[in-house]
Amino acid sequence: MKIEEAQTEHVIKEKAKELFFKKGLIKTTTQEIADAAGVNRALIHYYFRSREHMLSILLDEAMEEKRERVKSILSFDLPFREKIARYIDAIITYNMTYPYLENFIISETVRNKDRTEAYCARNQSRSSDLIRDQLAEEIQQGRLAPVTPEHFLVNLIALCNYPMLAKPILRTIHGMTEEAYHEFLLERKQVIYMTIFNEEMPSVS
Repeated sequence: MKIEEAQTEHVIKEKAKELFFKKGLIKTTTQEIADAAGVNRALIHYYFRSREHMLSILLDEAMEEKRERVKSILSFDLPFREKIARYIDAIITYNMTYPYLENFIISETVRNKDRTEAYCARNQSRSSDLIRDQLAEEIQQGRLAPVTPEHFLVNLIALCNYPMLAKPILRTIHGMTEEAYHEFLLERKQVIYMTIFNEEMPSVS
């Protein structure tokens, strides 16, 4: 693929990600994507065949990007608590960048179970294995209540992701503006860490 073509494809994908995952416009048309990218609609079909095929590509790439980000953080040669602080910071920041991504992943998981299973089958590495030894040490030294790595991660993921999944409900219940909810999510980083470890979250550089 020529450099110009690769750049055009990248622009189209970035604009589509913004519309789908950042603004939540899942029903965005091919023409709207083309207009946002400043290209002819025919180029969308040239690079991606259809809107549905583009969505499939974007979803796979977004899931892979998030998986690799988590794997990278949990693989760092760092103390356990600093590692978890980095995870919390990265996931909430990513969720704030693409606030509708998790909703879309869940809806696609329900709608297309076979596709989800195929994706998981391609990625056999488990995040729980990356924290197993350090978590066991925390528990052995009495710094955490006994919990399996699987339960620990499910709790951590839920604490980070639920505020995005339930954003419309939580904003309505608590009467928050968009700006106020943004600040609420930033505060969540410290609250989540404090909930797990009962101490202030260390600075993440």
